[in-house]
Amino acid sequence: TNPLPTFVGSTIRNMFFYRNRFGFLSGGNVVMSKAASFYDFFAGSAQVATADDPIDISASSTKPVFLNYVKNASAGLVLFSDNEQFLLSTDSDILSPETAKINTLSAFECDTDISAVDLGSSIAFLSKSPLWTRVFEIANISTTDPPSTFNTTGIVPELVPSDVDNIAASPGMSMLSLGNTGTNTLYQYRFYQTSEGRKASTWYKWDLTGTLVDQFFDTSTFYAIVSDGTNVSINSIDLRQASDNGFLTLPTGEKTDVCMDMYATNPYRIYPSTGSLDVTRVYLPFTHHAGKTLAVVALGGYIGGTLGATQASVGAILYPTVAGSAPNQYVDIAGDYRGKNLIIGYVYTMTVDLPKLYYSSGEGQTKNDYTSDLIIHRIKVSTGLSGPVKYNVNLTGIPDRSETVSAIMPYTYTANDVAMAAEGIHEVPVYQRNENISLSIVGDTPLPVSLLGMTWEGKYNRKFYSRA
Repeated sequence: TNPLPTFVGSTIRNMFFYRNRFGFLSGGNVVMSKAASFYDFFAGSAQVATADDPIDISASSTKPVFLNYVKNASAGLVLFSDNEQFLLSTDSDILSPETAKINTLSAFECDTDISAVDLGSSIAFLSKSPLWTRVFEIANISTTDPPSTFNTTGIVPELVPSDVDNIAASPGMSMLSLGNTGTNTLYQYRFYQTSEGRKASTWYKWDLTGTLVDQFFDTSTFYAIVSDGTNVSINSIDLRQASDNGFLTLPTGEKTDVCMDMYATNPYRIYPSTGSLDVTRVYLPFTHHAGKTLAVVALGGYIGGTLGATQASVGAILYPTVAGSAPNQYVDIAGDYRGKNLIIGYVYTMTVDLPKLYYSSGEGQTKNDYTSDLIIHRIKVSTGLSGPVKYNVNLTGIPDRSETVSAIMPYTYTANDVAMAAEGIHEVPVYQRNENISLSIVGDTPLPVSLLGMTWEGKYNRKFYSRA
């Protein structure tokens, strides 16, 4: 007279905890244990139903329902099937077999193997087409009103490929990271959320120093476990915008960290490296990745500050050649660097490809004029705390050119000081029709690049047409 739970003899798709109950998903059924008794799935009496009895309820729809995973929400338990999303909730203060109910939330296709993640005020899940991956979000989940749903990848519909199989999210850092295990590319999404809505959304790609094994977040730090085929390493990335304990310090007091992959501070070194040569040999604290550019940032300040505060804050950025064989690989740098702070790591290239530039007009809702004649004379980029910035200007019919704008011009800063500026405006000459311009902003040094805004100057001709 006491029936078996419906997962017996069926495949269990997912396990979870909810309201002090241990639950299973099996087919279209949600099965939860007795309250506070995680291994008891049988009713206590055949005559009286109590509030702590097990819950065994099914989700029904006009389509076949196969529940794959769940996510907690303030209104209840969100259930994800192949083609629909459901909400298990109750109108009572107590969740019991008599009060539990399942209602349909939305009807989006869901990936069956990659679980949904929490982004703080919303729940994100993946939906795949034959070529691309789409990210959907569900927000404002309620038992009475329909939820808010939107396509997060709508601004970049062909960015994330369909073979991603690894996802991590950080509600605190407002960040989502997608990757494919065995490849070296991550697709990350960052946003800025306020009480008035989402004010900024950014998608970008990031190349790892090896192939992805796993990824996760811990407070304000992102961790990527990568492999080069022989060795496995854990890379940690501090996601805070600034570091109070940064290695690089401007004369004005601003601090920041270097921008390198797998960087390590103060590796083991010997001087002189061989004989009486004025060369310091620095041993790599990791196995060298072939094809990556290794850099050494030499800081003038001495370890412990035993030589006083008169030492320069930054000495040089060096690009030595790796020699030796693992595990005793090393680089030789000219000079005596005993006792000085050294940072060693791989330089990575940050590239921002700018879209076509058009004249915009209109109040409230911006309108771009695509048919006018526009000659771009120059582009002005406003930067924050940055080092040298490279601008690649590709003009149709003209050889490509590249221009590097230094953060601080010569003869304007103290020798051996950090070559960064707290703010600046870079002018890039163009003088070409907007349709023929392809512009990219590149940061390929260990110093940071902070972009705050961009404006352009040019000649705008409406061709004597009047447009409404």
